[in-house]
Amino acid sequence: MTAELEVLQDAAGRLERAGIAYMLTGSIALSYHAEPRMTRDIDIVVQLEERDAGEIAALFAPDYYVSDEDVSRAMRTRGMFNVLHLEKLVKLDLIVRKDEEYRRHEFQRRVRVQLPGFRVWIVSKEDLILSKLAWAKDTMSELQLRDVRVLLTTAPDRAYLHHWAARLGVADLLQRSLDAGYDA
Repeated sequence: MTAELEVLQDAAGRLERAGIAYMLTGSIALSYHAEPRMTRDIDIVVQLEERDAGEIAALFAPDYYVSDEDVSRAMRTRGMFNVLHLEKLVKLDLIVRKDEEYRRHEFQRRVRVQLPGFRVWIVSKEDLILSKLAWAKDTMSELQLRDVRVLLTTAPDRAYLHHWAARLGVADLLQRSLDAGYDA
């Protein structure tokens, strides 16, 4: 098992034992749903409230570095904070779930999957596509758009994609990605 998967297994176990709902997203979710891609970190959306801020550092101690200040800021802004495994030097990006209609819906659709040696909650492939389109909307990141085209080859629910893409303001990017196809 790679260091990243070992850290993911440990972090998911800690979150589950603490009763904190989460879902894996980003490059590792892409690797599960479509094709492996190198990653520098592990992206996890967590459902936290401001009152949980003080418990996060204790949850990951003593094996991880967590800045209480970064956690508190992320809780207030519904942003992101880092958790670093001190021995394996693997970084987790914990993203506080936003309290928006789509983000609540996306989180409800997460699925439980089997990874080597453990089970984990992960974003659905359709919601991963929509998130990547939203991330690419402002930056036009070719990497995010390439990931979208790869994910579109996995037979996602297109009606769902079109519905939410229109509501999220990324319908044009979705259509361009569909039209472009994927050329390995």
